[in-house]
Amino acid sequence: MNVMSEDAKAILLLCGHLGSESEAEPLAQQDYNQVVRWLLSQNLRPADLLVPEHVPALAKDTGIAVGRLTALLKRGVKLGFAVEGWNQSGIWVICRSDPEYPARYKNHLKDKAPPILFGAGERSLLQGGGLAIVGSRNVDAEGEGFARDVAEWCARGDMPVVSGGARGVDQIAMASALETGGVAIGVLADTLLRKSVSREARYALSDGRLLLISPYHPDAGFNVGNAMGRNKLIYALADYGLVVSADHKKGGTWEGAQEELRRKPGRPVFVRLGDSVPMGNRKLIDLGAVAFPSVADTQDPATLLKGAVCAKTPQEQESELPLFRQPTDGKQTVAMVRETPSVWEKAPTVPPTPSGPEAVSIYDVVLPVILAALEKSTPVVKLAKQLEVSKTQLEVWLKRAVDEKKIRKLSRPVRYARQNG
Repeated sequence: MNVMSEDAKAILLLCGHLGSESEAEPLAQQDYNQVVRWLLSQNLRPADLLVPEHVPALAKDTGIAVGRLTALLKRGVKLGFAVEGWNQSGIWVICRSDPEYPARYKNHLKDKAPPILFGAGERSLLQGGGLAIVGSRNVDAEGEGFARDVAEWCARGDMPVVSGGARGVDQIAMASALETGGVAIGVLADTLLRKSVSREARYALSDGRLLLISPYHPDAGFNVGNAMGRNKLIYALADYGLVVSADHKKGGTWEGAQEELRRKPGRPVFVRLGDSVPMGNRKLIDLGAVAFPSVADTQDPATLLKGAVCAKTPQEQESELPLFRQPTDGKQTVAMVRETPSVWEKAPTVPPTPSGPEAVSIYDVVLPVILAALEKSTPVVKLAKQLEVSKTQLEVWLKRAVDEKKIRKLSRPVRYARQNG
């Protein structure tokens, strides 16, 4: 059942396309950002706009016609029918003011974060993380095999694969990750509803290993502008990007990678190299992309990719800010802060930083908390959400606890449990 907040209802009424439209055009993102700024200045929430008395002042201060705002907010019946249809199809809706909304979008994209997200699947995967694998629709056999191998490697290393669900590299990467027992997140530009009920998706969705999201109406057809617009959402939801195949100066893969490389700070973008790769792959190196490292099944994806980025640009820090820094022996990593909370999201409390040679290690402090949370076997994504820490850092602690035989790692699906005795 899709239980929406009152804030979400207001945002959907203002920005959502609800089937056959009246004369009022839903607000574009730029218009909605004006609304957000006005709400903040008045110490109001989106739900307060469901009270008609606020609308005239909003219209006056933003320049959005009062008749347009009134007509949009009166679409309650249409919204009710739309939500009922989405519920029946397993589609849920969250909006930018909801606590479940991806913090990565708010922090990485700022006011370009979409006001509405439609989705199907495990909501805890909205916290993101993993490797975004993207590329041309018409990829050659070598690129196809490369995408498949990397996705399978990620799945075996418990790293989610993020992609766009389009024909070619996107579908190959997501399908390979799921077939290997891993997690896939698809950020779709079209036909969310049709893809969510397909035979290929249903099992993985019910198993909690697939998440499909889109900022566009669940029935929206393909649109070049929408496809270009969602590229930044793919990168923003991941830790790293990988371009398998890109044409030079044309196509969505090139534009999306170039946009992310220009973003400061942006996600690290890897690219496949080799004798037969398209020219676009080589040109992305010139723009700051990193050659994708050679991998072996025994290598941990998170450790290898982080090391490759640091080796290329040691002076640059990751987009997530370090919470604690400690003397390192080559094994210790840094804990990572959740991405900066946005409007109406409560910031997590940060404990004081330990200091001095006698300071207790962070691992020793957090281990009792992790053990207390593992009353029953729990997937890492769910545990990370419960403890409000990054999945990458939590996996470091879990690996150490497994080595110390304090926690057990279970498979099919991968989850963790306290060691008995």
